[in-house]
Amino acid sequence: MTEHLLQSVLDPQHEEPGDEYFRPVAGALIGAAAADALGWITEFVRGPEHLRQLYGTDQVDRYRAWQKKTGGRFNTYIDHISRGEYSDDTQLTLAVARSLLADGSVNAEHFAKVELPLWLQYSRGAGATITAGARAANRKSVKWNTNFFTYQRVGRPLSYREAGANGAAMRVGPIALANLRDSDMTYDGVWRTSIVTHGHPRAIFGAALHAEALRLCVQGAALRQDEFIGALHAFVTSAAVPESADYQTWLALWNEGAGGSFQAAWEETRAELLSGLDLIARADTADMIPEVMTTLGCFQSARKGSGAATVLAGLLIFSLLGSDFRKAVVTAINQLGADTDTIGSFVGGLCGACHGYENVPSEWATELQDYDYFVRVATELSRVAARAGMGGRAILPQRSRTVEDLPDLLERLERGDISKGERVYHPLFGTGWVESVDAQALRRRDGSEAVFAYVRFDIGQSCKFHFIRTPGKSARGKRA
Repeated sequence: MTEHLLQSVLDPQHEEPGDEYFRPVAGALIGAAAADALGWITEFVRGPEHLRQLYGTDQVDRYRAWQKKTGGRFNTYIDHISRGEYSDDTQLTLAVARSLLADGSVNAEHFAKVELPLWLQYSRGAGATITAGARAANRKSVKWNTNFFTYQRVGRPLSYREAGANGAAMRVGPIALANLRDSDMTYDGVWRTSIVTHGHPRAIFGAALHAEALRLCVQGAALRQDEFIGALHAFVTSAAVPESADYQTWLALWNEGAGGSFQAAWEETRAELLSGLDLIARADTADMIPEVMTTLGCFQSARKGSGAATVLAGLLIFSLLGSDFRKAVVTAINQLGADTDTIGSFVGGLCGACHGYENVPSEWATELQDYDYFVRVATELSRVAARAGMGGRAILPQRSRTVEDLPDLLERLERGDISKGERVYHPLFGTGWVESVDAQALRRRDGSEAVFAYVRFDIGQSCKFHFIRTPGKSARGKRA
C-alpha cells in the first residue's frame, strides 16, 4: 500500500493538486513522528551511566523495545512499548490533522470535544497538563475557548493560566503544513488548538514560533541560518493576540482571574523568545548545544518542558546540524535530562520540511508505527495546502450502517468481554481488529486491574487502549 501511495504522488504522469508539496509535508510529518519515537526512549534517562545501564549503549540512534512505569501513584502499571511506537506528541499531531477543514482552518470544537476526550483512552506518555486539559474539555459547559481549569502537578495546584508547557507546540505541525501559503491561517489555527489546553504565553507563543519555522523551512528560507533566524526574529517581534471575538472572549476570561494581565505575560515571553533567538544566532558550533540549552533552562526540572525553551532548543539544533537529518535528530534525542522526545520531534519536523521525506533515514521511516497512515495524512495535508483537499474528513472513516452490528470497543473493554482477533467499532476511528488483549493486576486491595487492547483500525492508525477495571464498578472512560 505504501509504495502505491508514494508512486501516485510522485509519478509525473499522474500529477494531482498538492503533489508539489508532498515531499516536504511528508518529510515534516514522518520526520517528527520518527524522532518522537526515538526520543521517547531517552525522555526518562537521567544521564550517560543510566543510559548504559538501561540499554547498554552510549547513544540511542535506533528504535528498540522498552518499557516504562505509568498510570500515576495509585494505578501504576508497566507500559510495554514496541520498536517504532510513538508517544502522545504524535498522537495529538494526528488528532489536529483530523480537525482540519478543507480551507486549512481548524475545527476547534471537533478537536476539543471529540478528539481530546477520546484520546484519553489511548494516550501514551501524556503529561499532567494535557491530560487535565483533555478531561476538562469534556465538560458540557465549556467551549474550545473557555476551557479554564485547575490541575495538580507534583502535589502542587496549578491554573490553566500557568500551563506553559510544550503540549501545544508539539501538535501544530499539520496546521503549518496545510497552510504553507497562508501565515495568517496558520497563526489562527495555532491559537485555536493551543488555548484549548494551554493558557500561558510560553505555550501559545512557542507553538506559533515552531509553526512559522516549519512554513519557512518548506519555502527554503532555512538554507541560510542568518536569514532563517532573522525571519523568526521578525515574526516574534510582530506577533500579537488575534483580534477576533473568539479570542477577545478568551482574553477577557483570562484577565478576570489572573492576578495580572495576559498582555504583560505575552511581552515577557516575547522578550524570552527574542533573547533565545539571539543566543541561537551567536552559536556557531555543535559543541555549544549543551551550553545554550542549559541557558534556556532545558535541563531544569521546572522548565525542561517549557513551550518556549523546547522550541528554541529545537531551532538551535536544527540551525547547527539541520543539513544532516540523522545527526541532528540523534543529537537532539541524546540531550539526556531534557524533554528529548518533543525536542527531537521539533528537529525531525524541521529537517523533513527543509529536505523532504527521502532524507528521513529509511529504517526510521519504514519501521515507524502506522507509517502507511502517515503517508495518507501527508497526502491530504498536501492537497489542503493546494486548497484542493477535504481536510480531516479524508483521513477519518466514512460512516456506514454496516458497523451497527459490530461490538463497541469501549463497552467491551469496560465489561472485560473482548478477545484477540475480534472485529470492533470505535466512535472516532471506525472499524478495526483487536490484535492483542492483556491485563495487569494493580497494587490495590480492591482487585483492580489495568486492561489493555491493541487495535489496528482500517483507516491505518493503531492504538493501545487502556482502562482501570474494578470488580463491581463501572469504569467507562477511566484511563489506565
